Amino acid sequence: MITLQNDVLAVEINELGAQLHSIKRRDNGLEYLWQGDARSWGRQAPILFPFVGRLKDDQYEFDHQIYHQGQHGFARDRQFAVVNQDGEQVVLEQRSDDETRQVFPFEFILRVHYQLVAAQLQVSYEVINPADRSLIYAIGAHPGFNMPLTPTGDFNNIKFTVSPAEEYSRIVLEGPYNDSGHPRLIDMTTGFKLDHQLFAHDAIIFKTGGMDFAATLTDLATNHGVTVSTKETQYVGLWSAYPAKANFACIEPWWGIADNVAADGLLLHKQGMSRLAPGASKQYHFSIKPF
Repeated sequence: MITLQNDVLAVEINELGAQLHSIKRRDNGLEYLWQGDARSWGRQAPILFPFVGRLKDDQYEFDHQIYHQGQHGFARDRQFAVVNQDGEQVVLEQRSDDETRQVFPFEFILRVHYQLVAAQLQVSYEVINPADRSLIYAIGAHPGFNMPLTPTGDFNNIKFTVSPAEEYSRIVLEGPYNDSGHPRLIDMTTGFKLDHQLFAHDAIIFKTGGMDFAATLTDLATNHGVTVSTKETQYVGLWSAYPAKANFACIEPWWGIADNVAADGLLLHKQGMSRLAPGASKQYHFSIKPF
């Protein structure tokens, strides 16, 4: 387990999946990160790569070959190597190998940067294409937060707000797939309180379209909470387990999305995928600020 600390925050990171394991403020001792529970959701903050969401029939076709891949890709279940670390930052790396090529026929280097800056944990994903052909992929984050933050709190007393506080296009899910052809508007000028029933049809997905976007969860009983600020995301999801009723909520910056309901299974046609030229690299940024 990797530990980062500064005067405000103490953060732990698991090298398996480069997954966040703990986020605490040193002044109040509160644990902000969901600690996982197999009865509802056993993960904490998985990295989604090289796919975000589910593929139809958990498979896709590329270059006349069928590949099988589960929800959210494989990076979350593979070991990362530490390539650089000091007390307030760490860089972890995962590379393509014979195992990944069985399900994803591309070469890649995926680096995850965590850095403490005052009261923020800044996170960057860097994707590098070391090959001589384009890399096709999606990437996203899935951090879960304890909501409420104290044992006596109430999930239904958590306020969710966003900035800019305006009306958004909401991508509706049909089962695990997106129905982006029939979006609905969601008015976020004042936000709303959480309720488990909100997630009866999976995540609430905001189409952010590349704009900077911030989402905040506030425990109204304590006025403590967390803000996730995103940079140039295409989508941001809000999710909690259902029908299990667990005390956590995820704010998920996505540069990709689950298969469309009309997807034909061809990777070259898949919605929300990025393409990286040979030898190129691209970074994706968001931050987590507990308060």
